[in-house]
This record gives sequence, structure tokens and C-alpha cells, in this order.
Amino acid sequence: MTANVQNLNAERYSNEVFELWANQQNLNKSEDYLLKKYITDTSKHVLEAGTGGGRLSFYIEEKGFNNISAFDVVPNMIAHAKKRASTNDSNINFSISDAAVLENYESNSFDYLVYLQQVLCFIDKKDLFTNALKEAYRVAKKDAIVMFSFLDYESKIYNPALSSFVNVLRKLRSEEQSSRHLPWLKINNDINWKLFHKNQPKTYWVKRAEITSLLEDIGFSIEEVKNANQFSKNTGKRKGILYVVCKK
Repeated sequence: MTANVQNLNAERYSNEVFELWANQQNLNKSEDYLLKKYITDTSKHVLEAGTGGGRLSFYIEEKGFNNISAFDVVPNMIAHAKKRASTNDSNINFSISDAAVLENYESNSFDYLVYLQQVLCFIDKKDLFTNALKEAYRVAKKDAIVMFSFLDYESKIYNPALSSFVNVLRKLRSEEQSSRHLPWLKINNDINWKLFHKNQPKTYWVKRAEITSLLEDIGFSIEEVKNANQFSKNTGKRKGILYVVCKK
């Protein structure tokens, strides 16, 4: 955990949404497409960020990979993942770690890096978000494939209005926060009636051009960029989660 708002997100994942995220099983269409297309050489070393209950890492292990590391900032999630691993005779190395400061991992260590489930969008400060991208680059080997998913600010027509209203409240309350760090609208598919309260957990929403430019500035080359709806049909319209696949 790196700062107050991220701690609030960690607390939410430890309590209110724990059961949902800890016990997820299936892949969505986008995840299935990306993992099958890019995570292919079973002799390689894989790192998953924000693993939660280990859903994606267990899937990758079932494909024949036996050198997988996975981390999460929420201790309860890692405890749950380790329990599942012991039950399933899994060899995944689960650990508690912060994506913005990957002290547990050496530079140039991983061939495949999986940053799905919008894990970096729960980082509370924009500079820490950027540092997490740099850390991913640092621990990746040369030519490593790194896949990210982000909350896409431009895919929701209500985001500009929500951002404007929330940031007026912040100004009145003398709160400092990035304009695109927005409160959760729903918790466990129910409306979050406290979304305009002070000191709420927030998520960071990116803009497509900005995030791809930032990744390139860090040193990544962009391999593929799609929104969730574009995996099922050829369309220029963008809806849902933004997926970016990079190469170091």
C-alpha cells in the first residue's frame, strides 16, 4: 500500500468486494483472447499483478506454465490465493507487493507480464500510477510481452459531467486529487450511495492517446490496442475496458 486512498481501495477489496473478487473463476472474452494469443511459451517466466484470488494465474498454470509469480497489495487476497494453491497442488509463487514499488522482484526477470483486471487504476496518485508502469518495464526482460487493462475515461459518456461535479466538491473541501480519479459508482453491482462523500476510494480513468504515449515514453512499443467491445466485432466505436499490449 502506498498512500491513503489506495489503502481505502485495499480495505474495500478486503471487505466489501472480497468474496466477488477472491472467488472469480472464468475469463472474459478479452482476457481469453489476449492470453491465448500472447502467453504461449510455457518455458517462460510469468508475472501477474493484482492477482486477487489467483484466477488468471491459475488459468495460465493450467496451460502448462510452471514458473509463475503473482502479487497483490491486499494481504487477504494473497492468503486466499495461497490457500487455493495448496488445495490445487499449485506451484505459483504468491506474494504481497505494491505495483508502484516492486521491491520483491529483480530487474529483467519476466518474459510475460499480466497487468489485467484494471489493477493499476486503483493506485491513488498519478505519479505512483506512472511509477507502476516504470516498474513493470524494469522487471520485464528484453522483448517481454506486457499486457495492461485500464478504465477508459472516453468510453463513458457520463464521465466528464461526473468529473466536473466531483472536482467542484473537492475544491470546496480543499481536497487534492487528479481530475480523473473518480469514486466507485457501484459496489458489488449495487449503487454506491456514498460516492460523493469525502475520503471515498477512487479509481483512475485513462485516455487512450495519453496512456499509449506514456507507455512509449517509458520505452514500450505498442503491439495492440482494443476496447472490450472490439474483441467481438470490427468497429471503431469504443466501449468498455481498454486493453493495451506492449513489448519491451
